[in-house]
Amino acid sequence: MAFAVVMALGACSQSGPRTVEPFISFANTTSIDIVKAELTDSNTVLHINAHYRPGYWIKIAGDTYLEADGKQYAMIGTEGIEPGSEFWMPESREADFKLFFEPLPFSTKQFDFIEGKDPGAFKLWNVDITGKPLPEFPDGLPAEFKREPVDGPVPAPRLEIGRTTVNFHLLPYRPEFGDEYFVYLNSMDGGQEEYSVKFDDKGNGTISFDQYGPAEAFLVNSETHYGYATLNLSPGETVDCYVDMRKSGSFAMSNRKDFDTWFSSFHNGYYRDLNLLQGKNHKYYGMQLYTGDFADYHMTGQQYKDMVKSLYDALSDSIQAADASQMQKEYMKLQLQNQVLKAIADYRYFLGHNYRNVKGDWRSHVPQDSIIAHLDDADFAEVATWFDLSDPRLLMFDNSIGAIDWNKHGVPGDLSRSLNMYSGMIGKARDNKLDAADLDSLHTLSDPFFAAACDSINQRSLRECLRLQERANVTPTPDVATDRIFDAIVAPHKGKVVVVDLWNTWCAPCRAALKANEPLKDGELSSEDIVWIYIADESSEQAKYLGMIPDIRGIHYKVTSEQIAAIRDRFSVDGIPYYIFVDREGKAQGRPDFRDHNIYVETIKAAL
Repeated sequence: MAFAVVMALGACSQSGPRTVEPFISFANTTSIDIVKAELTDSNTVLHINAHYRPGYWIKIAGDTYLEADGKQYAMIGTEGIEPGSEFWMPESREADFKLFFEPLPFSTKQFDFIEGKDPGAFKLWNVDITGKPLPEFPDGLPAEFKREPVDGPVPAPRLEIGRTTVNFHLLPYRPEFGDEYFVYLNSMDGGQEEYSVKFDDKGNGTISFDQYGPAEAFLVNSETHYGYATLNLSPGETVDCYVDMRKSGSFAMSNRKDFDTWFSSFHNGYYRDLNLLQGKNHKYYGMQLYTGDFADYHMTGQQYKDMVKSLYDALSDSIQAADASQMQKEYMKLQLQNQVLKAIADYRYFLGHNYRNVKGDWRSHVPQDSIIAHLDDADFAEVATWFDLSDPRLLMFDNSIGAIDWNKHGVPGDLSRSLNMYSGMIGKARDNKLDAADLDSLHTLSDPFFAAACDSINQRSLRECLRLQERANVTPTPDVATDRIFDAIVAPHKGKVVVVDLWNTWCAPCRAALKANEPLKDGELSSEDIVWIYIADESSEQAKYLGMIPDIRGIHYKVTSEQIAAIRDRFSVDGIPYYIFVDREGKAQGRPDFRDHNIYVETIKAAL
């Protein structure tokens, strides 16, 4: 594991003036980095390197201060930036300036940088200025978790059902780091579940969930949205996971020259060695599928297939030549193969993605005749010879192996067919709509796991829906023609300001927006003249939907796929969350700009 060494830039001792390259242990931003600190008798000077999007601004508040050993040290001057004013970032995306503070004592080992009192201010905590090398492990990590990982083949996934528990421990922990984090759990059917983890004053938090086959979990801070831990999980295990919180500081320092610090999480689960070895080499050897430049929409099917194969071969060679363990190389190769399957199965999507990128139009439909490529059974049969598509370890990522029935194209066994059928049935199971015929089909598969998992999920959904039904208040959808559904929903509220929110339970930005906007109903937007309407569709799992809406005050509708399609077409909906604003006269207008929280608030206030 490579660790950056915090080096003193001058020869002064810690008892006198000195210049050091600080190490930032925790940060709530990647926009600024303290690349150098000068401690003198008259002041403390911080050299700031800012990184942000060109044409956007950052700001350093005039009441910025440092805090060390319980005492605050005020900012007394700046150079290269005006306190409290908007600093516009240049095309280079970076800028340098200096901040001057009251002098820190020469004995100071670390300090906090607090950019004013605004809740969204830049904060850099535990900024180390000792110049000493960093310890490899965070303080408080038990000895048994420091064992070197054992190399070998990537462990085979367990196709089982079990109750999994993960006990998270944040090291080091301070209350300022936040007491609520999210865990996003990606399952092999391509679905994602979100769980909230509450941490106590010592940084300990626990989640438990039903797990079906292999899954990958990500621990994310609810405020900064930084990811702190990634761990593969096997069903039914109880795992202790210690998270090195210095990882957030490394995000802020990532633009430093030759900076190569990577902080891992440490756990004792089935995939412990795999996850530790992954942390030792974080170079990416995958296909850039979603850049818009992955493919050229003018390509023929043969050209597209040849391009994917050429890229796969080149990246495979790079993985083989990488300075990495056997397990790392195997895992990276499996990830790459998963991307190949995705690129082939969704070839029209990726070619269309390039079309949209070239045209600069992300709202309109891609014309059918603009994509000339076509892949047929002979092409799929050729792709099936590129690597072992019957390897069950491909299930560790998502459902790409099941997007095409590769068993029809010469791949032995029924792994692909099983995942294809399972992925199709899982949505019905989560909505408690799985019937006996569906289960009979699943029982034809060679592994009984798939039928058992769907049946278990279906039963769980039934229990959840019955439990939640009494609390949920879903308004019946008006019985009108599909093209009149929106007007029928808003018509009863003419004379009031109506805010319509198009959302779904599976949409993470929707959930974040709901969380941010809900408090406004008791604050700036507290008014009986506002009607809040929330429209979800059938893609929202019923149990999850019924569990969420009691905490969202307003009128709730769940519409059919045809009805939501009519609403999307009428208002040129480009994604969700999407907002439709209806004034007192009943005039409706799509407002995607309401995704900007300030525009959302000010527009509604002005309409009142």
